[in-house]
Amino acid sequence: MTDFGSEATIGSAEPTPVINQKTLVLSFVAAVAASLVLPLVPYGRTLLYPFSLLATWAHEMGHGLAAELTGGQFDKLVLLRNTGGYALVGFDGRFDSVVISSAGLLGPAIAGAVMIWLAAKPRASKWALAALSVAVLLSVVFYVRGAFGFFAMLAIGLVLAGIAFFAPAIVRIVVAGFIGVQFCLASWADRHYMFTKNFERDGLTRNSDTQNIAENLLLPYWFWGALILVASILIMSFSFWRAWIRPLVVAEKSATTRTEGI
Repeated sequence: MTDFGSEATIGSAEPTPVINQKTLVLSFVAAVAASLVLPLVPYGRTLLYPFSLLATWAHEMGHGLAAELTGGQFDKLVLLRNTGGYALVGFDGRFDSVVISSAGLLGPAIAGAVMIWLAAKPRASKWALAALSVAVLLSVVFYVRGAFGFFAMLAIGLVLAGIAFFAPAIVRIVVAGFIGVQFCLASWADRHYMFTKNFERDGLTRNSDTQNIAENLLLPYWFWGALILVASILIMSFSFWRAWIRPLVVAEKSATTRTEGI
């Protein structure tokens, strides 16, 4: 089986990249390892900075898009240099508040699961990165406000587009997988926030997302924080199994069946 190269398809304008399953798995393992190791080494957090901004963007876009889907307003998204941020939204009703608060915490995990699944497919990884770049650039036009966030996300969107259309297939796979892992780990990185009742911003005390949920439903904020954290881990685990483990199991069973049939 060919490790790298392309396969011409009749009627296709673009050759389909061919990368064996072992290389695909190793690329994803490299993405996971980098996600876990970089925060622990010198300058690792500097290298992760654009991805941390992207994860914050995904969190705040989750809030904003949920507000619009429930009939509310998404006025603006602001990103801060310290990788913090906030979405200014308007909504009516307790149910809307619960959905909007939950979407900011679960949205990145769901988006990350989709990226991880698509990263397992060389051709799909290209369009996953292209779609993400379009989403980022559209958000810059319609939602992102503030000079720092505007130019930071504009640069990230353009770089993602460049990788999607000009980088080799293996680079696209690693980057897509890395972004997917970062999105999924965003909930784990926010675990302290999920188990926080209130926080200070601009001299004012504000409710955390989990406290907003608790005030509109039964049970305390830490219960909802634990539930969302477990859900995020399960979403990531399922995407990993579906994208990487299941194909290997199926391939192994097929190989065993062929061997027994000889």
